[in-house]
Amino acid sequence: MEYQIQQLAKLAGVSSRTLRYYDEIDLLPPHRVSAAGYRIYSTIEVDRLQQILSYRALGIPLAEIKKIMEDPRYHAADVLKRQLAHVENELAQLEMQKKHLKKTLAYYKGEVQMNDQEKFETWKQQQLSKNEKLYGKEIRKHYGDEQANRAQQHWGKLSAAQYQAMQAAESELLDALDKLLAKEVELPSPLAEKAFQAHRRWLMLAAPDYTPAYHRALAQMYAADERFAAYYNQKTEKYSVELLQKIIEYYTTH
Repeated sequence: MEYQIQQLAKLAGVSSRTLRYYDEIDLLPPHRVSAAGYRIYSTIEVDRLQQILSYRALGIPLAEIKKIMEDPRYHAADVLKRQLAHVENELAQLEMQKKHLKKTLAYYKGEVQMNDQEKFETWKQQQLSKNEKLYGKEIRKHYGDEQANRAQQHWGKLSAAQYQAMQAAESELLDALDKLLAKEVELPSPLAEKAFQAHRRWLMLAAPDYTPAYHRALAQMYAADERFAAYYNQKTEKYSVELLQKIIEYYTTH
């Protein structure tokens, strides 16, 4: 079956402008161009567009998608496996959240009892869902589904004591950053090292596989993405994420 550009756009739920752009960058050229100058797409292009959109749903940039699909070792099943793993993880998280929310509702209705640990588990599931919605796409883009899923599983196993230790480390970090921002910062310095060690302790609790390289990459993502930057900038008296990145860069390379 063949489609003109508007027909394919409607079928795929994208704009004609998007398809024209994909043609311009040689990501999705049409099967042929009619005598009247219309782009005509075949089933082959429909399959390729499906694969492109699947990659886009995973947050992969167009330039990277083009490289992947031009690789002779590329197989469409690869993207489907990644997407399936991502969906299965989201479903598992939602199912767990549903379970905890139902139990919490029953607790407030006086139908069941909940101890403090169970209440904490419910809160953790809510945080997992919130973090995935806010930051999941960017994290999966940088680190891949496997590492992102491991981090979620690790977070889900945190005890209340470990979470309190994370909160204490973050409080120490923010206090050190505020003091550093109030003066001219020089590296190295005892206060900068204190900020670094606090963030390192927080990350070693929050993530399953700590390495200095992972720490640097995370700091770069903080500075590059406004959502991550806002998390720290809004908690300190002045914008702090660039300073935090410099500190992490220095102490993970010296």
